[in-house]
Amino acid sequence: MTPQQKNRQLSRLLSYILERHPEEFGLIPDASGYIKIKELLKALNETDGWRHIRESNLNELLIVDNNPPFEIKDNHIRATQRHHLPETVRCRDVPKTLYTCVRKKAYPRVAEKGIFPASHNHVVCTPDSDMALRMGKRKDRDAVLLTIHTATAREEGVAFRQFTDKFFMAPHIPADTFTGPSLSKMAAKEKKSAPPKAPKPQKEPGAFSVTPEMIEPAAHKKTKGKKKKPAWKQDRKQRGRKDRAAWPDEP
Repeated sequence: MTPQQKNRQLSRLLSYILERHPEEFGLIPDASGYIKIKELLKALNETDGWRHIRESNLNELLIVDNNPPFEIKDNHIRATQRHHLPETVRCRDVPKTLYTCVRKKAYPRVAEKGIFPASHNHVVCTPDSDMALRMGKRKDRDAVLLTIHTATAREEGVAFRQFTDKFFMAPHIPADTFTGPSLSKMAAKEKKSAPPKAPKPQKEPGAFSVTPEMIEPAAHKKTKGKKKKPAWKQDRKQRGRKDRAAWPDEP
């Protein structure tokens, strides 16, 4: 396949996603039709045949395509033709249960305070638990799946909006309207799976560290120049000089 053919295929795929069915890829445009580029790339990287796509490929398509199907602004992307794009509407019939994911690190606070929007303006939920996990793992490999009981949520005044039949959104999900894994069991499991710490060696009372210098004697330093003669040799030489001075040689 030539580079031109690959670009045409990518252009058609982007048209399908951005103009018609972003929900099939777990993507929800904002009110202006924009989607974050990094979210689009993560969705493409989950799709067979398109795992290699990077932002540079999108920029290249903008250059080589005379009529690109999208436009880019501030790390966001949207279709140039959006009249077929689904709209977010208010809904009356909500599935009994919906699913969403939160980061594992945030779960203790979420369990206490409820679910608040993260990357979107609303909490995004779906009746498909697999889709919820797919979207959650884009942000955290250990994302925690939560089950939302919509009847209880609506009794507490939560108003859901709908984007196709795949996604439902709410400004906030109260803490007592969803269920998830037990925090205590998660903590126990994490503690059990953590590798044991190696014990530190303890010193006995009065013990001290032995250094290599204590075991191996230091090498003797070499002195420059002549070796110094022993003291007894120097004394004998001086006495010889005195004797010669006292007994001069005869003529």
